Amino acid sequence: SSDGRRHPTSGPARPSPRRECRPCACALGAGVMPPMQQKGPRRRSRTKANSSVRSQSRLREGGGAQETPRRRCSMSAKGGRASKRRRTGSGSSSSSSHGPRSGRSGSPLPKMPQWNDLVLTPAPSSAQNGEHIQKSPGPRVAMVPRAAKQITAALITVTKNNQGEDKTAAYCLAALAGNPDGSARLIRLVPDIGHFWSDDSLPQECREMHLRARTALPGEPQWPFQPIVVGFEAGTLPDAVTGPHRMDDVVARKLEYVGEVEEPQRLYEQLNRIACDDILAVWPERAWATPRSLIPNSEVPSLAIFNGEIKWVHWRDGAAPHVDIVVDGKPVDRLPYAAHRLHDDRGYAMLQWMQEQRSCVLLLGLSRTFFKGGSAPPQCPILLLRIFPCC
Repeated sequence: SSDGRRHPTSGPARPSPRRECRPCACALGAGVMPPMQQKGPRRRSRTKANSSVRSQSRLREGGGAQETPRRRCSMSAKGGRASKRRRTGSGSSSSSSHGPRSGRSGSPLPKMPQWNDLVLTPAPSSAQNGEHIQKSPGPRVAMVPRAAKQITAALITVTKNNQGEDKTAAYCLAALAGNPDGSARLIRLVPDIGHFWSDDSLPQECREMHLRARTALPGEPQWPFQPIVVGFEAGTLPDAVTGPHRMDDVVARKLEYVGEVEEPQRLYEQLNRIACDDILAVWPERAWATPRSLIPNSEVPSLAIFNGEIKWVHWRDGAAPHVDIVVDGKPVDRLPYAAHRLHDDRGYAMLQWMQEQRSCVLLLGLSRTFFKGGSAPPQCPILLLRIFPCC
């Protein structure tokens, strides 16, 4: 230009983020027509069309060399850029409400996320839809189940019956265990399935402990086995076990022999300390079904130990001896001796010897629910499990 000013359209062209610049007056004055955009016909407003025609006529009259058209061109260019800004601002609002248009870019600033739409999802555990998921090279944590705690108890009595599978031999175990507060507790050890143990499920050491001792003198009674220590893992008692037995039954998993009781005399002293003098304090009168049995659904313990004495022993051919006992003046007659199958003489000599001792410690237990048939109600007979000497 003549005054040394820089032409507004000179210099490198700025790339437009949206579309190419529309034809302005300076390009028309130079006689150069820009190529038509291949975007289809576009309606132009009547005001913009009239303004373009007037600009062309002025440029032809002035020859395109005067300063005024260039200033107008500059103003037109600035106005075009200003109009672009206005259109860009209006376009951004329309794109936010109706979505982005094709061929146009949005704001240069990244769009902030909508926090209400964020959802935390877990990492994929395996490949889906044929995609390969690369595993992290970091260390993996292995889940190892905690080892079950072994419980030890003193096995103090075992009874034998014919209620196993196919009427085979089965065993019932009772033991003395400790409570968390340090007190002693009588428990009945039961397997995972059923109420009784088979020969194969018992430890090898428990199968021969009922045999008569080789050092026994001629004519000496066959005594019950010496108490031993067993270990097991406590399981979950099935819901099918109800009534008195649910208070004392403990599921013993992985039953194993630990060793002999080192000081049997101390064990007998402990049994004397927990023995009760009143049978009605443990089994109240409301729980009795008959003079020798209790009601099956009574909320009473199924194992109990008492200070008492044996009044009489009744011999029975081929069956368990019946024993008459007295506990604090209350007689209970003709209780079956449950461990009779573990004695060669069914325990008759041993029971007579204990009768002569007068005072003794009686371990009693309730049988499983028994039905006599007819109109008789169900009942749990009382059994004599073992007799211990007084200390």
